Amino acid sequence: MGTISIVSARRLDIADLSDITGYLAQTAANACYPNGTSQPSVAGIGILIYEGWPISERLDLVLTGQMLGSGLTPTPRPGGVRANVSVYPMQGTNTPIPQILNETYVIVPPVYGLVATNVELYGGPKTWKITLTGAPTPTEFLTIELDNYYVASSSGVDIASILGALASQINAFPSLINPATPGYVATVSGNSLTIIGQGIGLAGYCIARLGVQATLGRVLHKQRQSIMVSVWAPDHESRTKIAAAIDILIKKNITVTMPDTSMALICYNRTNLTDEHEPVACYRRDLIVWADYATLEEFPGTVITSVTTSIAPLDPVNQNYLVTTTVA
Repeated sequence: MGTISIVSARRLDIADLSDITGYLAQTAANACYPNGTSQPSVAGIGILIYEGWPISERLDLVLTGQMLGSGLTPTPRPGGVRANVSVYPMQGTNTPIPQILNETYVIVPPVYGLVATNVELYGGPKTWKITLTGAPTPTEFLTIELDNYYVASSSGVDIASILGALASQINAFPSLINPATPGYVATVSGNSLTIIGQGIGLAGYCIARLGVQATLGRVLHKQRQSIMVSVWAPDHESRTKIAAAIDILIKKNITVTMPDTSMALICYNRTNLTDEHEPVACYRRDLIVWADYATLEEFPGTVITSVTTSIAPLDPVNQNYLVTTTVA
């Protein structure tokens, strides 16, 4: 997986062909050693599983229980014969498939560490008290909107740094009535930020919002590749046991989630059986599967939520502010 740094901060993570071959190699390993590699294989002999094509000289040696000794002379292998299972994409077998692309979806949901309340205080100039609890996550921030005109926003390593930065921004906002004078006074006390309007109508509107980044994804392209899972065994019985175990386990999981969260479809296509190399103890069976997988683009997306706000309602008789109530 690679990372591209560009202005939009988008990241391109691709479910590469190697992810598919890696999955098939791991599936083959699980099938050959269902109880782990410390226990005997399904065929009772050692099995080497890998991505790529076997080197013929080495294959000939291990299938007859040999290895290269000193002076490159074949000598008996301590573990005896060893079958091979190779996973290799077939050349020139890419097939165009319908490009049914997905809508943007959430790969990593947002994680909030803060809880905020916003209370309008009763009596005197318009006053709001915003209180934070918890601990901010790395991309979390608090945004405050004042009088449908000013916006202050800040992230930080802790509550004190967030509220301190917001207070500095708000204290720099000039009055909407007289731009030569400050419009608001913002002070921090503990985990609370108090905002006071400096004039009639100022701070009449105050909304606090928490925001944090999530990771979104969108499928850009889909492709199909034929991949050959080849069993190279020293005898017919071993080949049958190994190939059957791999075949069953591949078919048990047709839909597979790739590391980038996109979905791959693994479907059996056909089998090739080769016995022409029996004289040199090489029994081969190819399990050929189709793998449909996607190219996925990942990019950050900001999720913003509103904060519960308590407002002071008006007395319907004399229009005085009464006790507060809470609305979502």
